[in-house]
Amino acid sequence: MTEVADNMMRFHLVYDGPALEEHRMDVRALAPALMSVGDLVERANEILNGDQAKVSVNVQASFKTGSFGIDLDTAQTLWQRMQDIVSDNPVQTIATIVTLLGLSAKDAAKSVVAVVRWMKGRAITKIEPLGDGNVRLYISDDYIDTEERVIQLVKDYKIRKALEGMIKDPLDQEGIDSVSVLPRKGSKPALHIERNEASYFVAPPPEDELLGEDTYEANLQVVTVAFQDGNKWRFSEGGGGNAYFANVLDQAFLKRVQLNQEQFAKEDIIRAKVRRIQRITQQGLRSDYEIIEVLEHRSASSQVQIGMQFKD
Repeated sequence: MTEVADNMMRFHLVYDGPALEEHRMDVRALAPALMSVGDLVERANEILNGDQAKVSVNVQASFKTGSFGIDLDTAQTLWQRMQDIVSDNPVQTIATIVTLLGLSAKDAAKSVVAVVRWMKGRAITKIEPLGDGNVRLYISDDYIDTEERVIQLVKDYKIRKALEGMIKDPLDQEGIDSVSVLPRKGSKPALHIERNEASYFVAPPPEDELLGEDTYEANLQVVTVAFQDGNKWRFSEGGGGNAYFANVLDQAFLKRVQLNQEQFAKEDIIRAKVRRIQRITQQGLRSDYEIIEVLEHRSASSQVQIGMQFKD
């Protein structure tokens, strides 16, 4: 790949309040906040540009009475193969990325920060396409117009977590009352967030991502039987295999169990069709199991061969 160009943009981040009257900010609040700004811009670039461009965020501190201001330089280096030049997915410049996030005065009312602020922790109830890449978001009868690209960023957990670190976490610190972003020092703020709005920027829990599912036949040892509707049985695949809880979906089999036509003892074995569903969760990879159909039930009672032959 070949380096094509550098694209730079600067904005001024200001934390304000009585704790900052001496132009000092606790490094335990500042460092995570600055890291969150970097994470925010880098993640937005990753979502919008993939590996076509890389960004970096550099900091220079400056001061005014009663605040702590930071000049942030964002630089974007474009890396494109020859075919990327005629690609249907042109690179989103750093200026566009900063604008979509809400760190620029341009279109601030349609930005990620504006949408998250409008949501106030509520769930969107409807998205209405408006054409030309624009959408209208509804929460009941309340609505806001924005871009599809903004929604793509708003629904990303890492973007929301970075906003939380940049805005909400510093405002939780005693003596910090507001966060502002200015296109440049002395200009009108592109955004200004007060302490009473900090809770709007708490990142919601991430949604589980479905990886896929597969169905297979297996011999399973019954560890725990659940006789109440809705309770999960516990099975083991034996031989060092994993043990897991599973929903039994075979209604004909469950009816036989309820009528005592199927009687189970510990360590009985069934052969069944098993569905495994895998998801990525906040805690990592998770597998859920369902017993689609019970094909055979074998008692765990051991039998021995007694060497007898029977003649007609």
